Amino acid sequence: MKRRSFITATVLSATLAAFAGAPTASAHDADFYFIDLLRLQDGKTPADAAKYFELIEPVVAKHGLERALPSFNISQRMAGDLDVDMLNVWTVTDPKGTFDGIFTDDAYKVHIPLRNSIFDMPNSTMFVLTPNK
Repeated sequence: MKRRSFITATVLSATLAAFAGAPTASAHDADFYFIDLLRLQDGKTPADAAKYFELIEPVVAKHGLERALPSFNISQRMAGDLDVDMLNVWTVTDPKGTFDGIFTDDAYKVHIPLRNSIFDMPNSTMFVLTPNK
């Protein structure tokens, strides 16, 4: 296993372990999860990210993407080469339908320039997860 893959798997394991203790029942009933590990653009802050999420969360929720946990800032890197600043965990009703709906929604597309000004998208990492049942 490549070092980057190992570190990514370690971050995801820690996230899912924290998620397992989350109190929201609806999150545990979800079939799919979306994890984003986001890198901020130089000069941008978690407060900038929070303002962006306030704008887009109602839009993405109508397509089936809802926050499962609060947004986390990466406060300490323990090991590895995954260089990200924040982590988000979302529930997803249907990965294809949800993301197709989001990316074709004009109410979402209007915020893409803001998203790209805050987050270094090419250097961010995103996953859709299906729990083992």
